[in-house]
Amino acid sequence: MGNGNRTLGYGCFAVNLLILLVLALVVGFLGYLIGVGLFYVERGPGVAVLEVRSSIYDERPVLDQLDQLLKNPDTRALVIHVDSPGGVISAVEEIYNALNRAAVRGIPVVASMGALATSGGYFVCLPAERIFANRTTVTGSIGVLVEYYSLAGLLDKIGVQSQTVTSGEYKGLGSWAQPLTDAQRQHMQDIVNDFHNFFVEIVSTERHVELDRVRQWADGRVFTGRQALEMGMVDELGGLNDAIAFAAERAHLEGEPRVIRASERTVSLLQMFRRYGPPPWGAAGGPAVPAPGLARFWMR
Repeated sequence: MGNGNRTLGYGCFAVNLLILLVLALVVGFLGYLIGVGLFYVERGPGVAVLEVRSSIYDERPVLDQLDQLLKNPDTRALVIHVDSPGGVISAVEEIYNALNRAAVRGIPVVASMGALATSGGYFVCLPAERIFANRTTVTGSIGVLVEYYSLAGLLDKIGVQSQTVTSGEYKGLGSWAQPLTDAQRQHMQDIVNDFHNFFVEIVSTERHVELDRVRQWADGRVFTGRQALEMGMVDELGGLNDAIAFAAERAHLEGEPRVIRASERTVSLLQMFRRYGPPPWGAAGGPAVPAPGLARFWMR
């Protein structure tokens, strides 16, 4: 009995010793990696870079990224790096409002346009105190349209009729099976005009440009970065590094500024489907607002 207990004690001791040896090897190996610079976690104040890319159908990925960057205690300034034609109007507005709140908190906010920053892509740049664009950046496209798809003619050819009972003339507006009436078309035009006025007013306010002057080039045209500079749409020609350097200067950071980026988060296929759903009709470009049927509003 005594020999059995002694053997068991020796076995536990050996296991514990082995665990300690493994931990020591792991710690030593990590120390070696840190020493040679292969494993290094940078710390200290820096400039956070918020990436806004592709069409914006859902604001949550950008807002999650922004929240992560703003919660980082090392963030001293924020650069919005935009390469996007825009997206769903409500999503674009949510991002714009969140960036405005960050600026109100006193964090220097700077925008850097990539190859494309049109429509809603330009809209999200507006909270920035300084907007940088490359000479070859394509921006502008201030305007709104609605695309409406009707299958009424096709259904007539194959002998299919759609019958819809609604509580009012406008309830079925945008139905793929019925063409728009004159009254419905005017109602949609009123919505388009309201969105357009909202866009123009925000540009005028944020860029400190007279409303009438903004309306002169808010007709859907796109402009190069150089043209946008001459018109007052942007402040300076330069790339992402120039924007980071300016933001670092505004935050009183000395030397080469540290760049802080949000970590990538794994998203399951089910989460992607729940978040984005099937792609909306007309997903070729700028900000869209879901409307009944197959109609979509676009700012471009």
